[in-house]
Amino acid sequence: MKKLLLLAAFAIVGWGTSTVQAQEYLDMIEAGTFTISEIQNSAQTHFDEVGTGRGTGYKQFKRWEYQALRLQNDEGYLTQETEYIEELQRFEAYLNENPSARSASGGTGNWVEEGPTTWDDYQGWNPGIGRVTGFAVDPTDNDHIVIGSPTGGVWKTLNGGANWIPLTDYFVNLDVYSVTMDPQDSQTYFIGSYSGLIYKSTDGGATWAQIGTAGGSSVVNKILIHPTNSNIMFASVQNQGVYRSMDGGATWSDVIPAASRGYDVEFKPGDPSVVYASGNRFYKSTDGGATFSTISGGFTFNPTMIGVSAADPSRVYVVQSNGNRFGGFFRSDDDGTTFSNLPHGSTNYFGYSVFGSDTAGQAPRDMDITVSPTDADEVLIAGILVWRSFNGGADFECTSGWALFESSSFNVGYCHADVDILEYVGDKVFAGTDGGLFIAEDPQATMSQTFWTDLSFGLGIRQFYKIGISQSDPVIITGGSQDNGTSVYTTAGEWRDWLGADGMEGFVDKDNNNFLYGTTQGGQLYRSTTGGVTYFNLNEPSPGGGNWVSPFEQDPNVTNTIYVGYNRVNKSTNSGGSWTAISQTFPGNLDNLKIAPGNSDIMWASRAGSIYKTEDGGATSWSTVTGTVGSINDIAIHPTDPNKVAVATTYGSARVYVTTDGGATWQNYKKNLPEFAALSVVWDNTSVNGLYVGMNYGLFYIDDTFSDWQVYDTNMPHVRVSELEINNVNDRIYAATYGRGVWSSPVYDNPLNVADNTFENLVTLYPNPARDEVTINWPTSSEVDIEVFDINGRLLINQKDINVQGAYNLNIARLNSGVHFVRISSEGKMIVKKLIVN
Repeated sequence: MKKLLLLAAFAIVGWGTSTVQAQEYLDMIEAGTFTISEIQNSAQTHFDEVGTGRGTGYKQFKRWEYQALRLQNDEGYLTQETEYIEELQRFEAYLNENPSARSASGGTGNWVEEGPTTWDDYQGWNPGIGRVTGFAVDPTDNDHIVIGSPTGGVWKTLNGGANWIPLTDYFVNLDVYSVTMDPQDSQTYFIGSYSGLIYKSTDGGATWAQIGTAGGSSVVNKILIHPTNSNIMFASVQNQGVYRSMDGGATWSDVIPAASRGYDVEFKPGDPSVVYASGNRFYKSTDGGATFSTISGGFTFNPTMIGVSAADPSRVYVVQSNGNRFGGFFRSDDDGTTFSNLPHGSTNYFGYSVFGSDTAGQAPRDMDITVSPTDADEVLIAGILVWRSFNGGADFECTSGWALFESSSFNVGYCHADVDILEYVGDKVFAGTDGGLFIAEDPQATMSQTFWTDLSFGLGIRQFYKIGISQSDPVIITGGSQDNGTSVYTTAGEWRDWLGADGMEGFVDKDNNNFLYGTTQGGQLYRSTTGGVTYFNLNEPSPGGGNWVSPFEQDPNVTNTIYVGYNRVNKSTNSGGSWTAISQTFPGNLDNLKIAPGNSDIMWASRAGSIYKTEDGGATSWSTVTGTVGSINDIAIHPTDPNKVAVATTYGSARVYVTTDGGATWQNYKKNLPEFAALSVVWDNTSVNGLYVGMNYGLFYIDDTFSDWQVYDTNMPHVRVSELEINNVNDRIYAATYGRGVWSSPVYDNPLNVADNTFENLVTLYPNPARDEVTINWPTSSEVDIEVFDINGRLLINQKDINVQGAYNLNIARLNSGVHFVRISSEGKMIVKKLIVN
């Protein structure tokens, strides 16, 4: 019982397959040997054939394409995440050896999480917290739950979801797709990631270490551990097959060489010598998983998921897809040797309709099955929605609606659409979805709107594409996110959901904070005049339709004037009532558009690696600006000097370019930046020209007083920073992250001073060298975070919010001998001390 995610090499999104051509472009993504352009061409051929409507996989491809273009390397390929991990560890080692790269006091930032960690039922038609693609529940204590989010890392709760704790914010890898607890030790967790990577924690998630690799180029979508011998493990690796380890995950072998897919793996309840596995076929082993036989069973060659029950160990269920839709439901009563196909006519259980009457679906991305451990006739299956059966799958009843209005209209529960994983734990059912973790406390209850309960409040795992902020204090934030719509952070300090679908670019009106603007995928435009309580569609320029994330901007100088970028720049002087094209038609849809503060005639736009500029408000054709290399991810125009512009790029020798003469010449601002993709840039309105860049790991700051970038990421998780905005009223910088919601920090302020130097000298470690314990002398009474790294930048100890009363004894008994670095941070200060372990 496990979800399948068909993903890119850097693990962003999933989709279903329906034709050979579809499989071709997905295989090209997985192979990692094709350029983004080659994959785009293959996908275009496919979507020309099947269309781009709901359930075709087009939306999932556009998500992948957007991220791929922002992360591609110099040759047009995706940089493997393993390379990013190695670079992050190298850079952490560099920072520990060169602490001057972090300015003291205000120079390191002091980031705090702004949310959202809840949702409401204002106007967002499919609200949720964020994506949960894996979870594990302690069978002896169901209040102990661990979840995995694809770009938000690992979280746990010890009180059934009342409070959640992030476990991997400062680990090298926040991309998590499967989560498992050791059945012999509930404090030992395993997680599966991309590229076959598997990690293990033996201390309840405080620290993690890679233990092995199953496969090598795909996502580990399930880890299954033997019920009595934890050295025996299985992993289904989605586009490679099924793997087994006999040494606790250190080494792995492909146990079904004929399988090119790995979707599910299950033990026969009570007899782990019998193992069932699936890819596009169903397999059975009777020797503990050493060898497998293919069971024909009347199945088609399609993605397959497996359900078993301790109530009847001989019973095995199989659910299959047919392309992206429901394909069939099968039952075996002889340990999976023979199967019968239970007829369901044309009913599509994987679509959006609560009646199963549509032809849409997102299988195998959204596809799973689970069976009650006390009643083998009680079965639940999931696609976009969740269905239940009390007669062994002969008939199914819908339990959820994909939108809030459907829940109320059809008297079914609200469980966020797109179910990745479905599992019985005791007499309860848990569902991991694109909107969080949901529970059915009583799966046999009479159907009602309260059938499902969201356990996700407190998780900060929203995948934001873009945000817009007000220039006021208190600040108002509107932001668009994947799968969970567009939300607004109000002056009351609360988040309100005001649009559904995939939320994209938006902004708060510069003259009236009650006026909000937002977009959904492809550049559909919306406006609210009530702070998000109500909204309405805006007319779109003709011809309509833009990129997955379309640029949508307000004129910083002229009231009621807004712009949207499709394959032309379009301008409205009546808040979107009507539009006029103010540019020529570009070779494709625009990625970025910025209007100069103080001079609306000067605008910059970009698509791919091309930059365009107008100095007359579009009265004549825009000119092409040359001198940069790489796909342009963001443009920032200086607040007071329209000739000073910074751009963030994916690759090339710079990552960040700056021009001070309107694009005639460009300066390479790579300096000491790590080899990550620069995703966002913003200028601060200061006399020293402060400039910030957000990357797929980390934030950095530079101004006229520095020759190199300064790390500006204290407390910020290792997460993609997709956009940056500055509020000059409250002097804070806001970051939209793709996986950990919105964060904010004071802007850079105080340079290193004598008091900071004195403070650093007062922080000491003793004894040093040390063996089992070292005392940290901290000169004030405060809460601190303590991290210990080895010389290669690997995080070995991570203790958060430690109340230090002048001194703290740190246990280092499990560290190997050699040079280590102890990083202590509190209230914007970060001190690094070298420690020798004997």
